[in-house]
Amino acid sequence: MTDPLEHFGEQQRSYELLAEHRALLARDAAEIVDQHQEAQPVGLILEADASEVSALRHALEKQTGKCAAGFVVVLPRKIVLEILRANAPHTLDFLEPVSSGPGRKLPLVAITRHGLRFAAVDF
Repeated sequence: MTDPLEHFGEQQRSYELLAEHRALLARDAAEIVDQHQEAQPVGLILEADASEVSALRHALEKQTGKCAAGFVVVLPRKIVLEILRANAPHTLDFLEPVSSGPGRKLPLVAITRHGLRFAAVDF
């Protein structure tokens, strides 16, 4: 039997990542939606050692020629759904829908090596 507190530090880190980056992600999402009203943005935070980061790292390095560690990025909802579907399909129901109009909410996802956390922020 595994210890339920074995990865407690990473679970805590996922909360910290959301708190640390929510304002930046909300600002970036607002800029995207202002230019593209139909956009369905999701804020994604990936720690460098999260298994989900390898495909994104490879794609970014191919495009920029630079090495990337973790990511703090706003992506289209369909890409985030693909990441979750491939790596944690049991979590798909926890991703908030993107809301529009006054009081719109931006869904957020923070992924560490052994932790996954969802939130939403006004943007």
